[in-house]
Amino acid sequence: MAMFEYTALDTDNSVKEGVLDEPDKAAAARHLMLQGLRPLEIKAHKSDRKKQFSLPVLQLGKNKITKADIDFFTKQISLLLSAGLSLDAALRTMRENSQKEAFKQFTWSLERDLKEGKSFSQALAGYPYFSPMYINIAKAGEEGGILPAMLMKISEYQSTFQELKQFIISASIYPLFLLMVGILAILILITTILPRFEILFEGMGQQLPGHVAIMMVVAGFVSENLIICLLLFAAPIAGAVYYLKTPAGREKVERVSVKLPGVAGFVQALETTRIFRTLEVLVKNGVHLATALRICSGIAVNHLYRNLLNRATEALKEGQRVSEKLKGEGLLPPLAVDLLAIGEESGRVGEVCGQIADHFDQELRTRVKRLIALVEPCFILAIALVAGYIVVSMLSVILSINEIAG
Repeated sequence: MAMFEYTALDTDNSVKEGVLDEPDKAAAARHLMLQGLRPLEIKAHKSDRKKQFSLPVLQLGKNKITKADIDFFTKQISLLLSAGLSLDAALRTMRENSQKEAFKQFTWSLERDLKEGKSFSQALAGYPYFSPMYINIAKAGEEGGILPAMLMKISEYQSTFQELKQFIISASIYPLFLLMVGILAILILITTILPRFEILFEGMGQQLPGHVAIMMVVAGFVSENLIICLLLFAAPIAGAVYYLKTPAGREKVERVSVKLPGVAGFVQALETTRIFRTLEVLVKNGVHLATALRICSGIAVNHLYRNLLNRATEALKEGQRVSEKLKGEGLLPPLAVDLLAIGEESGRVGEVCGQIADHFDQELRTRVKRLIALVEPCFILAIALVAGYIVVSMLSVILSINEIAG
């Protein structure tokens, strides 16, 4: 597909200008004629940027639709629709007030889809930025005539998970900074300080203790081959990252993570919060529980949870209760499954799912705080032990030389 600028006449002989996304000029001309326009000129669209933008392909850098753009889009279009604007007018308003070329093209493309007769949810389905949950809630809002309210619900849902994500990132910054500073300090000590002591010891002609001699050899090798040592240090990390990106690697890690003490609780709380928060939003807004479970299986990170939700969906279609299917797997907390069973009996599944999500969201935050509180002193202790060992070893040798000289 390519972008074409056109100038055409409508039935009143008024000049119309715009941009079309078509395979070639002939297709663009046919598109205009089907709309009752007579093309006067059709030419390749020249973007203000160096690279041409073509949806739904994403470009790098500034010319890219990001998650923040979609969050902004959701909130703004909800507010504009609530103020009484039509969808076309809301999209046009956002496009006119945006400074980002990619976002302008995106809203223009959505507006074009609406003019071609697609519903809002059908138009959203043509773009990779929108999850099945997003599209289903938008569809429920269209069918119920409450699209602005449903979009606001989606915005609240996105804000909740963005807040949780930012909490985890913020809590991790200080320990990671502490680790990096400690590694840098030890590296400077090995590559700068120890080689000077080695020259001093060689000049005195004293026999060094075995562990100090080994340390000096290692320090000399690292200082002389720093780039090679950094590559050797980074190679296992890069290999592990590459392995984790493969399907087999992800599956292996996901299986281990639900069994590893300490990590299993964190994974369980995270997946439970994600699943039941999504169920709450979907079920409360009129999406059938079977469809909601299928959508949740797509947003679960761990494949074991995805398989569990797929089995629960099939069980529900066969007339079984979802809670009974989830109980025997051991992946979800017993409390969550028991509360879901109560919700099924009382017909308040959406409300109960919200209570479950709130409870495990708080538990997840508590687990993160405890983990950070444990990691920080461990990092400090490890760095202190390594640096302390080096310093004490050097001081002991210096003191022993002074005693001999005395």
